[in-house]
Amino acid sequence: MKRGEVEKRPSYRVRSAEEASAFLSRATFGATEESIRELKRMGNYRRWIRREFKKKPSYHLEWILHHAKGVDGTEDLKDDPEGWQRYSDALGTMQRDAWWDIVVHRSDQLRQRVAFALSEILVISRNGPLLSFPDARLSYYDLLVRHAFDNFETLLRAVTYHPAMGKYLSYLGNAKANPRSDRHPDENYAREVMQLFTIGLYELNPDGTQKLRDGRPIPTYTQQDIREMARVFTGLSDDNGEFPAEAAFSDFHSRTSPMISFEEYHDRGEKRILHGRKIIPAGGDTVSDINTALHHLFMHPNVGPFLARRLIQRLVTSNPSPRYIAHVARAFNDNGEGVRGDLKAVIEAILLDEEALRERHDPKIFGKFREPLLYPAHLFRAFHAKNGIHTLRQGEEKVYRYRSFNFNGTGMMRQEGPLEALTVFNYFTPDDGPYALKKKGLVAPELELYGKQGIDDVIIGLVTENSYVYRLFHITAHLQLQREIALIARKRYRRLIDRLDLILTGSRLNPRTKQAALHYIKRHIRDKQMTHEKMARLVIGLIMTSPDYAFQR
Repeated sequence: MKRGEVEKRPSYRVRSAEEASAFLSRATFGATEESIRELKRMGNYRRWIRREFKKKPSYHLEWILHHAKGVDGTEDLKDDPEGWQRYSDALGTMQRDAWWDIVVHRSDQLRQRVAFALSEILVISRNGPLLSFPDARLSYYDLLVRHAFDNFETLLRAVTYHPAMGKYLSYLGNAKANPRSDRHPDENYAREVMQLFTIGLYELNPDGTQKLRDGRPIPTYTQQDIREMARVFTGLSDDNGEFPAEAAFSDFHSRTSPMISFEEYHDRGEKRILHGRKIIPAGGDTVSDINTALHHLFMHPNVGPFLARRLIQRLVTSNPSPRYIAHVARAFNDNGEGVRGDLKAVIEAILLDEEALRERHDPKIFGKFREPLLYPAHLFRAFHAKNGIHTLRQGEEKVYRYRSFNFNGTGMMRQEGPLEALTVFNYFTPDDGPYALKKKGLVAPELELYGKQGIDDVIIGLVTENSYVYRLFHITAHLQLQREIALIARKRYRRLIDRLDLILTGSRLNPRTKQAALHYIKRHIRDKQMTHEKMARLVIGLIMTSPDYAFQR
């Protein structure tokens, strides 16, 4: 800023319904007519965000314990903690049901959206050693929900001590070295907590670009650092009184409570990490050594830009500018009150940055492809999908009855489900993208999940409530389309398309797409088999399978 100039305060005023819809596509699981109207009436984005910060969290374990009513002699799950193991296969399906119901129906939308983003950074998965432990996975997801608006160091500690992470990345029951048996500490978490959760592979400038030395990127750590860090993460196991990993996860409490220390298995020697520049003195206990190591990682200058880029990608745009990353990293480094790691400040910076809010960006590259899970989440929210009674089975045995969409097991979601990534690297990595884009220095991570067909068949099947798929999988998600049907009945075709354009794309439909939809209606509305409801469904399908919807701006 030049001398004598007065710094212009940013305006967070909601300027239009279209702008509000675009904002809600980033901050929630999809805009609805009601949420657009409410945000426009409130008139201020920051006020909306800060109201979201105060909302009561919705927890997945609570949802299941409340809804899992026993069938044919099976006890309600809340009265039978061992049911988590007895019916673990079935409850893995119920985990998905809980997720869908919460992201579609609950009001704490921003918290749930951020928790989902965090679950794609601080990854655990059903695929692997946690396959038979739905309670551990749900407890971990609830941890992300609980700490979504907390300090990042607090979140990182909670993640580190959670038994689901301990089992997934194999440091639960991780013992110090024993030279006589050639036993060495497990290095899995030691590597991933640096590479994937905090500082990444190479040193970064504050704007997320790589620092260079002699034209080459500078590694943030070495293999020796991994070995030293592995020594830090010794002595933890779950809270069942036994240290060996083979004895772990024996009851509900131990699978859902923070891990505890077993000091005889902890390496109490001096550790030197981060190129040997950070020293953890000899003689420390398990908790003090781990917390010291995590604090050193938390204070590393990489964490701000590293986390900023990943969260921006999950919420707003795949290719944020260096200026955008630097803005969010500054908020991470200092929330304005001298506090580092305040996730509330980070979230505000991401959603209120001028690149996102005021479209001061390169329009050729701004935006992101919607993840497969976000399509049906938005569809169900936008059209107020109702659910039905579902009986959960394990094999032939009926175990629990509850209301759900029962949108499970179809295999249609392109390998994406809540906490179901194939590896610790998530469903895709931040640098994924088609070769044609990567040649231009751009990425589109979500396209790694789309495959050749995209997910058009999924959306068309759900929108039209395909009778074969719905019967085969007993799906009970039913859209409420009274408003859309009424507009067709009154021949308000343009009004219908404009309404869907606003709710689904923030009025970003290409004029040619809108004209094609209008032409389709006029051409087919008099077909003998065409009802007003069927036409409403087909028009929604046309818009949600268009490139304008797939690419969220």
